[in-house]
Amino acid sequence: MARSLLPSTNRKAMRKARAGIHRSARRQVQQELDEWLRYADLEREMPPLASWEAETLHRQVTRRRVLDKVNPFIRWATARTRDMPWDTRLGYVRGILPRGVIGEHALDHLEGTDAFEDPVEAEQLRRSMDLFRSQRHRGAVRDRGEQAALLRKLLEQPEGQRTFNRFLRGRHAWAASPRNAAARPRGAGLPPHRPLLGLHDVFPFLDTLKRTRGDGDARIWGTLEPPAHWVRLFLQRFKVHRGHIPSVRAALEAEGLLGRDPSVLSAGKAAAARLRKPPDRSNALSAPGPRTPPARPSAR
Repeated sequence: MARSLLPSTNRKAMRKARAGIHRSARRQVQQELDEWLRYADLEREMPPLASWEAETLHRQVTRRRVLDKVNPFIRWATARTRDMPWDTRLGYVRGILPRGVIGEHALDHLEGTDAFEDPVEAEQLRRSMDLFRSQRHRGAVRDRGEQAALLRKLLEQPEGQRTFNRFLRGRHAWAASPRNAAARPRGAGLPPHRPLLGLHDVFPFLDTLKRTRGDGDARIWGTLEPPAHWVRLFLQRFKVHRGHIPSVRAALEAEGLLGRDPSVLSAGKAAAARLRKPPDRSNALSAPGPRTPPARPSAR
């Protein structure tokens, strides 16, 4: 039984997979640093530096633990301690296991089974998980309702829909640029740009947003995928500035998240050109001057 408790049944493949993850992360970090030094603002912007590496390693460790052949040992330990009180079972098994990595690895698998866990702690954990799921569901529904209300209020404002769609289009173009391609995990594509079409499109628009990575809480900052993250960012600014679109636009432009409006730029350039344009002297010379009235005839 002790010989069947090796820490891993596929050690070579797991080592190769771990080395591949580290190699891909180092390559991506090098690309991000090169792009950052070449294009980005060194004082304000920071590259993500392969933020997906830790999550990928955690999934790899979980996959390796699933492949461990510990079911015979768990059945054997459960049968040996079936007639014992639950608080003495783990200590009995710990006493008969070999010391070192093998024994600790076996106990790690054994502590999470039904026969060796504290029933009071298991019930508390179950209730905590049920409460967390219910709160997460209520929070997601509340966020969706608040976002729908803010989008309706946004559509009622002059230039609201145009500014919102221009912000989404600019963020999508920024994320799809080659300089930011290295910031996404390999194989993770960017969804196409999807504008808000009007009041009838509020809930269909929210349905197209991918809420979270995996099944995390949608209210936690940093867990939203790019389209949902951009929508929430704009609506946060919209809520802070009490629905005043010029203030929202100025705040986003000051943060570097929104470019200047092309129509405003073209109008400003045209006005500046008219001010700089010198007067046309040829027209001034050729234009007829004011006519003087003829002299009145004298009485003589």
